[in-house]
Amino acid sequence: MNSKILSVSVIVFLAFLTIIEGMSLRGLAVDPRCRCIETESRRIGKHIESVELFPPSPHCKDTEIIATLKSTGQEVCLDPSAPWVKKVIEKIIANKKP
Repeated sequence: MNSKILSVSVIVFLAFLTIIEGMSLRGLAVDPRCRCIETESRRIGKHIESVELFPPSPHCKDTEIIATLKSTGQEVCLDPSAPWVKKVIEKIIANKKP
């Protein structure tokens, strides 16, 4: 009987730790997975209002580039291997250098 109680207690404790860890990551505005499932490779440069670049992290091995569109405010994931996206990234990096 005691071993069953101990086993259930350990399982409940581990589940609690898992839930708390997931909540703490979201509370820090860290998503525990990649943001981009699909990427856009077509040229949409004239529709872009802003671009955010997210380097690889422990939660996502990919570099993610998220553009916000002017007209709708919708966020679109861009394909980092598309030639026009590479040029956008180069311009962003060049503008950030002092």
